Amino acid sequence: MTDPAPDPIRALVERMYSALATGDRAGVESVLHPEFEAHFSPGLPEPIGGHHIGAGDCIDKGWWAIGARWAVRAQPARWLPCGPADLVVLGDYTGTSRKARLRLDAPFAHAWTAEDGLLRSLRQYTDTALWRDSLGGL
Repeated sequence: MTDPAPDPIRALVERMYSALATGDRAGVESVLHPEFEAHFSPGLPEPIGGHHIGAGDCIDKGWWAIGARWAVRAQPARWLPCGPADLVVLGDYTGTSRKARLRLDAPFAHAWTAEDGLLRSLRQYTDTALWRDSLGGL
């Protein structure tokens, strides 16, 4: 019996988490569709929360803006395939805020879609109050 075929969207998302963990912008860009869009949880500070269109906007106003305020990693725990081009990942964010040095531990759900062999969209769900609390009022 042969091993099952690899899950292409999971492989893309694993590469994405790895690139984000190391701050590898080229690695992030390499897995994103040119028309990538993301919905970061409303309630996250400006400019992060809300709808971002285009890989550059999602990187600069989403992930890199998060990295400017927090030293944080997404720790995936469960991978829930929803079809050949859809994947939900459950896990936890762990880290600290950069200025206040307060701990951040917040659960997440990420709903990813793929198109043409690249990641096409993300919807992020997380407890934004925990993120804001970790800023310590700064």
